[in-house]
Amino acid sequence: MFVTSVIFSSGALNVSSLSLFSTPVYPDATTNVFVTPSAIVKDYVLDPGYQVGNLLQVHVNITDAVDLFSYQVNVTWSTSMLNFTRIVAYGDFLDRTGSPYGTSRIEPTWTASNVTGFASIAETVLGDVAGITGSGRLFTIEFLIRGYGSATIGISSAGTLPTMLLDSTGATITFTTASCYFRNALKGDATLNKIVDSADISRIIYHRNGPPPGPGGYNRDADINDNGIIDSADISLVIANRGRTAP
Repeated sequence: MFVTSVIFSSGALNVSSLSLFSTPVYPDATTNVFVTPSAIVKDYVLDPGYQVGNLLQVHVNITDAVDLFSYQVNVTWSTSMLNFTRIVAYGDFLDRTGSPYGTSRIEPTWTASNVTGFASIAETVLGDVAGITGSGRLFTIEFLIRGYGSATIGISSAGTLPTMLLDSTGATITFTTASCYFRNALKGDATLNKIVDSADISRIIYHRNGPPPGPGGYNRDADINDNGIIDSADISLVIANRGRTAP
């Protein structure tokens, strides 16, 4: 049975200090911790709710977990674009242990910094029960939109209080991660300067990976339709939106 007297550091479950840790017992695991939606691409003027001062919520989910008993998830973001405001809710994934044990959300179970741009959120099961196997939601996190442009909301395995998963024996579970790309620029604004003009066409040509390829390599901000290919279709969107400005 996993020890229930967990150690906290800076307000979150500091799983790295537990003496029960061993070499991961699931070396071939396909467990994935990821932010959803994977992309939020909105027009700053045409899509209300994504401007400076609005609130943005994303979810952190897990898939293909095996015997998950405790987690500590480190979420990162660009502080010029976003500020952490709160954990909206914990998901139902660990709640599946059910009565009489359920989960223990020992207060406080998260810590966050809008200076460095990270939040570490933790949760653990208590009791002589097995962990949870399967997929589901871990929690929902909210941000205040501070800027115009783009940002990545990611899951980090490094830094302060890094992401770690534990099974019911205290062994670590290996995992992969996936992030969310957020862009609230005008459609066609590849330079993210609040103006759609010829400079955006130049940026697309520099970064294009469709034929012929440009010298700059793929840059998602220049992928106006966010389809993974920077080509003439993106240039067409600049032309269609040319002259638009954002406040």
